[in-house]
Amino acid sequence: MHDVYTGALNSPYCVELISTEEGVDALESDWNRLSACAESPNVFMTYSWFRTWLRRLICDDGRGQLLPNLLLIRQKEAVVGIAPLVRRIVTRPGFRRQKLEFATHHSDYNELVVGKDVRALTHAVMDYLASSARDWDLVDLKEMRDDGNRIADMEAAAASAKLPYRLFWEEDKCLYMPINAPWSTTRKEKHLRFARRACVGLEERAGEGFRVRVTGQPQLEKGLLDRIIAVESQKRIDGLPLPPIIGKYREVFQSLFDVLGPQGALIIVLVEKNEELVAWRFLYRCGTKLWDYMTAYDYAYSALSPGTVLICAAIDYGFSHGCDEFDFLRGMDTYKLRWTHEFRRNRRMILWNSRWLSKLFAASYVRHRVPVSQEDHSHL
Repeated sequence: MHDVYTGALNSPYCVELISTEEGVDALESDWNRLSACAESPNVFMTYSWFRTWLRRLICDDGRGQLLPNLLLIRQKEAVVGIAPLVRRIVTRPGFRRQKLEFATHHSDYNELVVGKDVRALTHAVMDYLASSARDWDLVDLKEMRDDGNRIADMEAAAASAKLPYRLFWEEDKCLYMPINAPWSTTRKEKHLRFARRACVGLEERAGEGFRVRVTGQPQLEKGLLDRIIAVESQKRIDGLPLPPIIGKYREVFQSLFDVLGPQGALIIVLVEKNEELVAWRFLYRCGTKLWDYMTAYDYAYSALSPGTVLICAAIDYGFSHGCDEFDFLRGMDTYKLRWTHEFRRNRRMILWNSRWLSKLFAASYVRHRVPVSQEDHSHL
């Protein structure tokens, strides 16, 4: 399906709906071009991330329950922007709801549009959503990072398009810390004695075959993903096993290895004992930022604090490779608070239309959430 909206009066843009997997496949080169010139790179908004997760989620949800709803923005014939959305159809006894949203909650930072002229592109997307309001019941945009004026642009665009909306803080904060020195200096300046003890403790056992290393080309290491999955199966919180993520979505992460690895966007820090993998940390490099996506260690080695050692090695790697920030991403886990108290807050925007059913669905979402401010953002 390729519906085309020619845009608001005097707008230089037209918006085309891409609602088939074949249509998404055809966008790879244009999408990669737009991502490559992004002012603030975001691995979660790349073609490879969207396409890989879309395939898996369609399989999980069943064909027909989840569909691409990607908005392609053109200026004349050139593709200048993309809104990476999907349409989720929720059926319950007595009603059927069509919700537009981002592809997956496995993304910690989402953005409405990929492209350069973010403000104008955002207005084009909101105008399209308003013109197609008969085709959806709710738009639920989660985990949006406020990069520059993106959120303010979205509010202005929704108001201009006369779309009712509410804006909320996400519950999870995103902790981060600057990288402005090698680890040996950072540990002294920040008085991170617990981290120094962990590193020294592991160094003292080097004779037993322990080592720490970083790979920026994980796709070249045969069997590495399977070793990572094996360690993930040992992951515990308070002694209780956790459901696997990489093991559950193996084909997703294999694809990310194959695509992001050669781009230098996937970094993995490893603790090994001889040939045995003890612990790993899965990082994305986005410009000058290191994003700490996931970690696991063999519970049998927990006394060595391998998770702490991995962070130390990641900071050292980041500094030596021109990175200026280590972002722990979502979640206020206790171990993160030992490193930093600096944080960001993501936003969530709910949009609805004038139909009573859409208002009813929106009310169920907004009733128990605290808006960004106590001012009325609904613009009804």
